[in-house]
Amino acid sequence: MRGAARVERVVTSGTFSLDGGTFHVDTDVWLVGGDDEEVLVLDAAHDAEAIHRATTGRRVTAIVCTHAPFLNAVFTGDTLVHGGPGATGRSYSDRSHSDRSYSDRPAIEAPIRARLLPLPGDTVVHTGHGRDTTIAAERPSVHTA
Repeated sequence: MRGAARVERVVTSGTFSLDGGTFHVDTDVWLVGGDDEEVLVLDAAHDAEAIHRATTGRRVTAIVCTHAPFLNAVFTGDTLVHGGPGATGRSYSDRSHSDRSYSDRPAIEAPIRARLLPLPGDTVVHTGHGRDTTIAAERPSVHTA
């Protein structure tokens, strides 16, 4: 990618079903690019047409979650959101269900502690849902081992 990087937010909407319910969710998709020829799509989700409109004419590389030190940012998708770990609070990630093989909150928090929390505190966290935050702001929300 050439030139100064720019970060754009595209909000997509969709539904998903879990635990017997269907939920409407808005998802932040991040476009990182330095020019009008190439773009990285981070946390691509629900509305492919919105992403297509935003990236028309550029070569696209899809990434789920990444640290971009040159932007002092990390794009976390559902991994870490404002208020703590994402993808928790449903049956598949509830601490009270230790008898199942699905991910649980401690298993979700372990890589957050190991890979995200050591980043500088002022690193901006661009989440998959809702407002941005920082690593420092989220450290207290992640339980210690």
